[in-house]
Amino acid sequence: MNDPARTARQARGGPTVASVLLRGHREYGDRPAIVEPGGRTVSYRELGSLARRLVGGLRSLGLAKGDRVVVLTKNRPECFVLDHALAIGGFVRVALSYRLHPREVAEIVADCGARAVVVDGERLAEISSVVSETLVALDDPAGDAVPFQELFPVREADPAEVWPGDVAWMPYTSGTSGRPKGVVHTHRSLLAIIRNMLVELHGAASSDVLAHTAPLTHLSGYAMLAYFLRGASQIALGRFDAEELTEIVEKHRVTVLPLVPTMINLMLPVLESGKHDVSSVHTVLYGGSPIAPDRLARAIAVLGPVFVQSYGLTEMPWSSWLPKQDHLFDPGGELPARLGSAGRVSPFIEMRLADGAGQPVADGEAGEIQLRGDAGMAGYWNLPEETAETILDGGWIATGDVGRMVDGYLRIVDRKKDMIVSGGFNVYPTEVENAIYALPGVAEVAVIGVPDDRWGETVRAVVVRRAGAAVTAEDVQQVCLGSIAAYKRPRTVEFADELPKTGTGKIMRRELKARYWAGRDRLVNG
Repeated sequence: MNDPARTARQARGGPTVASVLLRGHREYGDRPAIVEPGGRTVSYRELGSLARRLVGGLRSLGLAKGDRVVVLTKNRPECFVLDHALAIGGFVRVALSYRLHPREVAEIVADCGARAVVVDGERLAEISSVVSETLVALDDPAGDAVPFQELFPVREADPAEVWPGDVAWMPYTSGTSGRPKGVVHTHRSLLAIIRNMLVELHGAASSDVLAHTAPLTHLSGYAMLAYFLRGASQIALGRFDAEELTEIVEKHRVTVLPLVPTMINLMLPVLESGKHDVSSVHTVLYGGSPIAPDRLARAIAVLGPVFVQSYGLTEMPWSSWLPKQDHLFDPGGELPARLGSAGRVSPFIEMRLADGAGQPVADGEAGEIQLRGDAGMAGYWNLPEETAETILDGGWIATGDVGRMVDGYLRIVDRKKDMIVSGGFNVYPTEVENAIYALPGVAEVAVIGVPDDRWGETVRAVVVRRAGAAVTAEDVQQVCLGSIAAYKRPRTVEFADELPKTGTGKIMRRELKARYWAGRDRLVNG
């Protein structure tokens, strides 16, 4: 006799993040999964045991499958254990940028309906003052916070019954309105993302050693998961320091480095000094923002053609790739144009460039980048209108980025929504402008990205004072520090008598921006 419910369950079946992690714990058993900078290791078998015990600890707090857990911490070994436990327990990982302002964290906790917030010692006090949900303290607890180390009962808990369509990760991204949006990725879409990565990172193996100094909440988090599925060893570093990182590479014979371009820029003097043996590195995975080809060429001169670039967005990560062979070039000749590109489209993703009317543009012409594939988000958390604006008819995801195809390579030339990428972090002008408008003496403000050799872009605010007001650059800096993350605040502030506007009165950010980008072939930098 047919059982409709059983048939429906089987139709939803397939691998999940939980199932592949559990398999890895068994298959790689005694291999080191976590390597601490000091040398202590945790095997895959031990990692699996810790994760399943933590599942039990989280359930003891009243958490159940599907509950959202916010994670706010720098990179540290506990991140690996927590990520495995969240997947195996069927909880939803909401990992936030460590640099968010407490107000921003509180807004996201409320928006996603988080049942618990895991936070490290440096931020525990300020987060506890704005969040009433259960706090789990990774370090010395305070107040009512639950000590992380007490969430490990002796017995391992049974994994949850997890299905591919269940929500796995929910990173947050802001929009042009400045409102944070939860990007819903299921176990199915997250595994599709990892599949796309492993296809391009062919050769990922259990012999690999990764050092994560890029945030595990962003680029490094996907790399972490991909390489755990291959049985690699992983090191978490809580901060980026070029000298320290190269020492770690030499000491632990690190083979894979996920980095944002700003980190590559800052590492150049140390790499070029030849002080440390970094010959073990065979892959540098970079993304998050473009990088200037001349600086990339300098890095290649030291490390060789070990670089792999990827372009994507939170809603559809890792969508195009510039592989290692495309980083090969004649050092005596001109730098190839492809070094300034975002590579070729992933074989598992469709890409089209569309004009303002939604029609495809010809090769070489600029258009909005739109993506489609099983690695795309399911939608924005509880935001049906915004989801409909981003996921277009036919399943295409509108990125808001403008690009052009040249000889099969994607070149990012602008950002449709004026987003700024500074040091690999996204900054949305409206969000910063809203903070500055809190100053009574500000009549108008426009926030733009300007080129910077170190950070790619930095934030500049152009402010029009109200008549008789004495607003200073320091005032602008302070009001921003009081309401938004420090990395979003303007690095520079200028004052103007007026701002350029369209006939309808809309401020023309692009005209302001143009003076700083004159003579460049694209309006983004690296």
